[in-house]
Amino acid sequence: MSSPAASAPAPLIAVAARPRRAKELVLLVRPAYFLGGLVTLQWLAVLAFALTVRHNGWLFYSGGDQLWHYTDAYELAHRLQPPSYVGYGWSMLLLPLTPFAGANLASALPAIVLFNTLVLLPIALLCIYGIAARIGGRIFAYWAAAIWIALPYFGILFVEPGYHQKYTELTIPHIVGLTAMSDFPSMVGLLISAYFCLRALESRNWLTMGAAGFAAGYAIAVKPSSAIFLFAPAVLLPLTRWRTVLPFALGLAPVLATLALWKYRGLGHLAATNDEPVRLASGVGDLWRRIHNPDANSWSQFHANIIAIREHFWVARVLEWLPVAGAIALFARSRRAFLLIVPWFAAFLAIKGSYFDARMDDASFFRILLPAFPAFVLLTASVPLLFPGVRTRPAPAAATVLRGRRLLAVVAAAVAVFAIFPVVVIAAAQRIGDGMHVLDYDATLVPVRDLGLQATNDGGIVRLHWNAQHVGPAKTFYTVVRTNLPDGGVTCAHVADASVDCRLFVDNRFPTRATSLADTPGTGTWSYRVTVSANWLDDVRLGDAYVLSPPVTVTVP
Repeated sequence: MSSPAASAPAPLIAVAARPRRAKELVLLVRPAYFLGGLVTLQWLAVLAFALTVRHNGWLFYSGGDQLWHYTDAYELAHRLQPPSYVGYGWSMLLLPLTPFAGANLASALPAIVLFNTLVLLPIALLCIYGIAARIGGRIFAYWAAAIWIALPYFGILFVEPGYHQKYTELTIPHIVGLTAMSDFPSMVGLLISAYFCLRALESRNWLTMGAAGFAAGYAIAVKPSSAIFLFAPAVLLPLTRWRTVLPFALGLAPVLATLALWKYRGLGHLAATNDEPVRLASGVGDLWRRIHNPDANSWSQFHANIIAIREHFWVARVLEWLPVAGAIALFARSRRAFLLIVPWFAAFLAIKGSYFDARMDDASFFRILLPAFPAFVLLTASVPLLFPGVRTRPAPAAATVLRGRRLLAVVAAAVAVFAIFPVVVIAAAQRIGDGMHVLDYDATLVPVRDLGLQATNDGGIVRLHWNAQHVGPAKTFYTVVRTNLPDGGVTCAHVADASVDCRLFVDNRFPTRATSLADTPGTGTWSYRVTVSANWLDDVRLGDAYVLSPPVTVTVP
């Protein structure tokens, strides 16, 4: 006689079977359909956010560097080599817009925002999916893609009320590509490189690893500080398959060579950062000091940022725990992913998190760390891998449809657009002279264009008139600037074999929405200019100069 075997209650068995059935149903759906739904969801989320957050037409909050890149693109389109304080990669992608949009960045904003959100943002989502699929299969990849979409908006729920405006208006637009800054496209380039790294280690394809190096190089060409990412392949490749180091380096080399050419023609040296005009005039200087400036980073700054995160987010301890738990999970489940993602995140956090210009009080901390955001997302998504019984089963690599002539055509097109075209444009550009075309004004590079500015002296009253500038994508205003400094407030630094770096210093500024202004400066010789300015709040007390007029000089006896 035998006793019946013990079994779980039928309702419990039914409940336990539901996740398995759901998993089977999800796996029955073709990945293209599921990813298409996620991309659509991502677009709807961005659209809803863009319509609700404060903005000025197509202009959302930006950090200011976008003007450097667009002005570079505009000058290069006119075969002029500007001072090259930023990378060339983003300017080359913006260059085709300049003949249609003109010198004012505001006119190009719709095309830039649409390119970021409709092209680069889905590419980033597909890369997150591809990397996660290499770690734990399709279900895990869907989970990581969902985290990628939702995480920026979850921050709105967890931020303290006093920091809500800075997080929503100053941070999220950069994460989802609503600005013309270089941080977002550089982040997408790093994601492409990371995906190709893992894909190449599986397939042992040298061309794929070369593409990984090329993508990393172009991300650095867009934003040179993204070179911090190279810590990740420097750890991953030698420890997993050292023979892949060579194709990665070969893919990286041409882009870095072009970046060196760009820096040398624009600055006369290979400096990585800006410097004062008096030092520029003195010569090349110490390259290592310029690249590795010990005064630019501080552990006290890093500690202050961490304390500020705890102050402004009520789940700060969870935010600190997530990457640590995710790193442990990857170490246990996928060593390759661990060697790629953890150095990627840790290097940026240590170097950029301790950078003096990365501050929580103006939300620049998040923007400067944006290239490491995908690594944070992947670490966060990896936390469930810590649960007992969870096993990573990497999805089989999809068979590529690019073979033979198709592959050759794609490679040729990529080389032509991202390698040959920049070299030709840079080599053909003429170096800029003394402040005739661009000026460094308020830490931004501003194109100088005729705005029809005229000035007359009427008994000690200077009357200024200029042409109206109509820009549809964003509301703009004008700022009249005045100075009696020598040479109209322009100071130029000359370096051999480089474009002249000219900077404008002014004494007074008068914002206005009219196209005329009356001023009583007093006795002396005065130099006036007018700027076309804008900001995301359309506030005349804020904003950057988008276009700058040539000077007019008035003498008041």
